[in-house]
Amino acid sequence: MNRNNSLAESQIWQLLFFAAILIIIFSVLFHTIYDIQYSGTGLFFDYASKIMQGSLPYRDFSLEYPPFALFFFLIPRLFTANYVTYAVLYGIEVFAFILIGLILVYQIALQRHLSPWKLMAVYTLGILAIGPITGQHYDIFPGVLVLLSIYYFWQEKQGLSWFLLALGTLTKIFPAAIAPLYLINYLYRRQYRQIGTGVLTFALTSLVILLPFLIISPASLFNLYNYHAERGIQIESMYSSVMLVLDKLNFISIHPTFAFGSWNVAGSVENFLAGISTILLVLALLALYAGIYRRLRVEKAQVTDIGSWSFMTVLVVLITSKILSPQYLIWLIPLLPLVSGRFRYAVWVIFVVMGGLTYYIFPHAYLKLIDFNTLPVIALLGRNLLLVAMLVLVWFSADRKLPELKE
Repeated sequence: MNRNNSLAESQIWQLLFFAAILIIIFSVLFHTIYDIQYSGTGLFFDYASKIMQGSLPYRDFSLEYPPFALFFFLIPRLFTANYVTYAVLYGIEVFAFILIGLILVYQIALQRHLSPWKLMAVYTLGILAIGPITGQHYDIFPGVLVLLSIYYFWQEKQGLSWFLLALGTLTKIFPAAIAPLYLINYLYRRQYRQIGTGVLTFALTSLVILLPFLIISPASLFNLYNYHAERGIQIESMYSSVMLVLDKLNFISIHPTFAFGSWNVAGSVENFLAGISTILLVLALLALYAGIYRRLRVEKAQVTDIGSWSFMTVLVVLITSKILSPQYLIWLIPLLPLVSGRFRYAVWVIFVVMGGLTYYIFPHAYLKLIDFNTLPVIALLGRNLLLVAMLVLVWFSADRKLPELKE
């Protein structure tokens, strides 16, 4: 009994230690030698202020984010109309979710009899690798909501799991790609009732959030769809990185253009790729889902591998999407500690290198990238190829029957 109490006490101290490290990273490091001049906080403040003044999103002003994102924008705005104060409160809100993610990683490690300090170290390194942009955007919110959903899915609290997944989807669409992983698990275990319960919970949650917009201005949500449908190939996407290299080699000709709040590449090839990018994304996801289902059915993969599956799913979305803003990489951070198998250490190291290249590209070399300078073009291609490398390594890691990070 004494040994168990001592172990539990040491594990709590591990949690407090990493929480303290994150406080230092977030409040000191990200505002001094490892900072970023660009922030989305001003935009979020503007959106929240318009809503406080009675304007309706999508109808009265353009908004590129799904409806539940407004919840996170509004919380700090309820307490102040001053931007500086808002920015501080918003930072506290972001950090609160970072801590929630840390606590979840800690709980998952305990429940799966893994080493808490190792998984929390990976999570902390993930925050450090992606850098100060983590605190300047809102992408940690849907990322942690996905982790929460997975946590309750493992505990077989299906209603809560699907509810959280719906909230994540209506915050930043990508969590919708996780839903088929749950359905695949139900099909494998012949839990057909859970399929209906899960889908119904997801649909009802989404309807409740969307209903005010559908009632007040039914056509307003189409503005959100049209906004994203009309976007071109963003300059940091996988498609762009390949086109930039081909342009440097004089195989094609493209040029930079600014539209929809981002720098993009334009040209005849770009028009074609933008038109088929959604089809490629869907086909890639379907191929991944089919492979995962086969592993469950034939290779008897473990249901707990859903952490790795989710990481792969988000990677596929990032790789095949026509938009790959640097803040999107935040989506991977909460899932990074869940990667298992023989190549997990390689994946973690690659993630840190990928984060370093991203920080070099944005903000340090972004103007040079827009001018198609050689070094940032090479760095961008390398960064995006590392995303592919992680996807491959996580996929083949699932072939293991090795012990995990046990103490």
